[in-house]
Amino acid sequence: MSISVVVISKNSKKTIVRILESVQFAKEIILVDIKSTDETVKLAKKYCSKIYEYPQDSRFVEPVRNFALEKATQDWTLVLDGDEEIPPTLATKLKDLTKLDGSQAFYLPRKNIVSGYWMQHTGWWPDYQLRFFKRGLVSWSEAIHSRPIIAAKKEAEILPAEEELAILHHNYDDTKDYLARFDRYTDIEAEQKSQILAKDFIISNSTLLQAFSDDFLRRFFQKQGYLDGARGFYMSAMQAAYQMTVQMKIFDLLGNDAALETSHPEKVLADLRRFQKDLNYWVRDLEARESKGWRKLLATFRRKFRL
Repeated sequence: MSISVVVISKNSKKTIVRILESVQFAKEIILVDIKSTDETVKLAKKYCSKIYEYPQDSRFVEPVRNFALEKATQDWTLVLDGDEEIPPTLATKLKDLTKLDGSQAFYLPRKNIVSGYWMQHTGWWPDYQLRFFKRGLVSWSEAIHSRPIIAAKKEAEILPAEEELAILHHNYDDTKDYLARFDRYTDIEAEQKSQILAKDFIISNSTLLQAFSDDFLRRFFQKQGYLDGARGFYMSAMQAAYQMTVQMKIFDLLGNDAALETSHPEKVLADLRRFQKDLNYWVRDLEARESKGWRKLLATFRRKFRL
């Protein structure tokens, strides 16, 4: 069975060579470029079977993926962005997967590198992505961060969460890079959601608090973001702030109409108490993990009653 690799790029000159060199095991390598203004295409010519320019200056990859998938001609397709690399061990594994009877699609773990650091927690590992499948089996909607759609309700298999089997994702270079994409992605998500929520959208202290607290507690405590050090705390807080920012940008797009804003002090107090109890639970849970003896027993008791 043969493999097509489709790579979607936009101003990826820093990473495009290493990405394309890492997929030379494939029979067909296709680059779809989103109107790069740097040397991405020039650098890629040496490594690709075909290069296409996407006709629009898309701000995100999902709409481009279906266009790219239509260009693939081999039995299996591997989908990558211009900052994702395939290590040799994963390349060998992908070739072996094509020989399995009955297998049609695979979720691959993804190793996210943020400011030169592997984020092993904070909800970013193993970060499974449906990227390897038989041609024509998978598609994407045009919504940002949308989940891939598998045709005919086929089941996808999952590779083990092992570093040597993971896509290497050269994610954010630094905080400035993260914030630039934060602003762009929240713009896009707010634009898309405002069209859907226009008739039913409301905003309040409660909705913002819930949007923040649920994501922060999940990332920092449940997904052990604290083990990623300062980056883990910052990314937990900022990814939670992302949810609030989308809501505020929808509010902006709908004209900051006072009629959209509700105020229920009693509900805010109830939500704050809930957040306090949830925070107590996770703080005690962390204490129980890190303590021994009677301190562990005390933390476990306090966790149970969210004290």
